[in-house]
Amino acid sequence: MAPGTPSQLKDALCCPRCGGALADAEGGYRCERCAGGYPLFGSIPCLVEDPALWRTLWLRRLDDYSSSVETRVASMRQEAEAPELLARTSARMLRIAAGFEQQLEAVQTLFEPLDAGSDQVVAAAFPSRPEPGQPAILECYEHLFRDWIWGARECELALGFVEPLVPKDLGRVAVYGAGTGRLAIDIHKSRAPGRTFALDVNPLPYLVADRLLAGETVDLPEFPVDPNADDVVVLARNLARPFPVRDGFSLLFADALRPPLPAGSLDAVVTSWFIDVARADVRQTAAAINRVLRPGGLWVNLGPLRFHSILSRSYTIEEVLELVTGGGFELQSHDRQDLPYFDSPVSGSRRTDTVFRFAARKTADAGAVEIPDALPPWVANPLVPIPITPGLVALGRTSMFTTSVLSMIDGQRSVVDVARELGAAWGADPGRLQDELRAFLARLPT
Repeated sequence: MAPGTPSQLKDALCCPRCGGALADAEGGYRCERCAGGYPLFGSIPCLVEDPALWRTLWLRRLDDYSSSVETRVASMRQEAEAPELLARTSARMLRIAAGFEQQLEAVQTLFEPLDAGSDQVVAAAFPSRPEPGQPAILECYEHLFRDWIWGARECELALGFVEPLVPKDLGRVAVYGAGTGRLAIDIHKSRAPGRTFALDVNPLPYLVADRLLAGETVDLPEFPVDPNADDVVVLARNLARPFPVRDGFSLLFADALRPPLPAGSLDAVVTSWFIDVARADVRQTAAAINRVLRPGGLWVNLGPLRFHSILSRSYTIEEVLELVTGGGFELQSHDRQDLPYFDSPVSGSRRTDTVFRFAARKTADAGAVEIPDALPPWVANPLVPIPITPGLVALGRTSMFTTSVLSMIDGQRSVVDVARELGAAWGADPGRLQDELRAFLARLPT
């Protein structure tokens, strides 16, 4: 079986909803028990619980990203025309703007497997909502260049840290939080398991990796963090896999906390930069890993601990190890090491991460632990009544305010004019509305 192809995967996987066996179906798989359908995007099976919702969420995020890029490029081109700028500064800004346009075109092309057959009329009825900061669609974008262009040393160090803990020639290994797939591919090459499953839910890095595994190259612009010269603010990169990948490696769009893996089917699970960013408590994560491991199976972890949770669940390494041993595991080894992180040759910004490593062997089945849903119940189940939440009320107020304000802006009215008309319509004090209106306009790009 060639890398990335789904042939015979159904014999090793199961339905993530009910655990039923998978059968071949047109364009993917079907559960023989609950009849759930699981499509292929490119050659990657989408084995999340609700593939249709997952796909729609990421396509709307693509819309948000596209809209934000178009707005940003227009603003940058306008700013580049300012007469007081150095010619070098204007040229730099125009190169970055052109790079964003190239990035947008490349990302839209990569997303064609997800976008094929989507209902554009329905999608157009839901306007994009670009938000400040890096768009969700670009999460792990920088990792693509670290893992496939300039970061060979970092990849070797990460593999070298985990390699001694994963025995050679195991039957089935899964890597949770696989990102771009590079560490999972390196483990598959170095430790030679019969099957390696790389699980993640973030589409862009996998859509790139899918093409690389097929022997293609992918052209993407890189935007180094804190570039150390003006000729490297944007770099045209040609991504390609550095070595052939043998049979038995598979990328899966899958939730590692509800994986499409039968109970007791794996010899080892590797968690990479995962346990602190998973949506679950560590004891819940441990229970989910315990379930898929055979008796005596290994859990190997590496990564930092940067929990973003309530204080009682922002664990130290000592607490993590205690939770692991209390979840049906016997600790085999643990230590830590400082590893370089994003030490790019063209960036003036880099860091060193303290990475924690441990290996734990399954000695008993973990007790039943409920894994939290990724989505609210009224989203996961379209038949459940939608509650009136504070967030929904706040959004309604914001939307009403935004719609009313935009309908009155005609190039002639001032803030005072708009506030006076809104005050008359809403029975509100125009003076107070002026403050709200000015704050609203201050947050908009000029």
